[in-house]
Amino acid sequence: MTRNPIVPALGAALLVSTYSHAQESFRDTLPEFDALRTTFTQTGDMDIDGNPGDLSISNYKLSSFLSKPIPLTSDLTLIPIFSYGLTELDFDGTGAAFPIQDENLHSASLSAIFIQNYRDSPWFAVGWTRAELATDFQGIDGEDFTFDIALGVGYRVNDTFTIGAGFVVTNLNGDEEIFPGLNFIWTPTEKFTAGVFGPNIIARYDVNDSWFVSLNGSPGGGNWNIDNAAGQSRTIQLSSYWLGINTNHHIAGKLWFSAGVGYTFANEIEAGGNYGNGPSFSRDMDGAPLAQISLSLRKW
Repeated sequence: MTRNPIVPALGAALLVSTYSHAQESFRDTLPEFDALRTTFTQTGDMDIDGNPGDLSISNYKLSSFLSKPIPLTSDLTLIPIFSYGLTELDFDGTGAAFPIQDENLHSASLSAIFIQNYRDSPWFAVGWTRAELATDFQGIDGEDFTFDIALGVGYRVNDTFTIGAGFVVTNLNGDEEIFPGLNFIWTPTEKFTAGVFGPNIIARYDVNDSWFVSLNGSPGGGNWNIDNAAGQSRTIQLSSYWLGINTNHHIAGKLWFSAGVGYTFANEIEAGGNYGNGPSFSRDMDGAPLAQISLSLRKW
């Protein structure tokens, strides 16, 4: 199960609902949200504490709305989302005895965001569900699937400030975890927006209609189920935090290009056996620079 898409899903719902209050109908336009986005992120070498060698990570991600927002009732809207990610772990100099080797880790998920608006009211409610497959594709069983849900409420204080709160329950079919979170989005001027969605942060400045710059912070990594060389079911967990500055440019039509640089810190990698198979292993890693590029369609 990859954790990093969880809070952005709630933040996305908060953003969309904010604009639904501001517009007669948000089903025809999502001005601050990508309908389709593909991203590549490359980290530098992260030295592994207590071990020789280092780890670099290549991450490819595709996320897409499967349709325009679907009105279920006059006030309830559904947004279906598909996401796919490939995370490549590239160890260098760690040696054959190191308990984790180079891996290609895949995640694919189907999500649904539900937004309940209330007529003539600044309040709204958000629901989110996700089913995800996170695996190395060496053998797929029940440990490769996870199911998550989230609920939240929001309040539009005024035209420039919206606040929300909620919680996420992950891994409903295993060891459940609950993560509370606070969200807000603040737009003091037409050119500047800032928001916090749990551990995710964003600050954006629109230079003009075709160019904006942004500061983004979000958790990186995730959890994946793999089969090791002995055929044992194991879980790899990668934790980190990515902070970067991006420049975003309109190319043509609805297509945008983004490029940025940043830093990854609070890095840790863990491996443990499922069903009690094998010992657990955990190592902290030093910080490292990262670079990111993406292409996106702003709206349909």
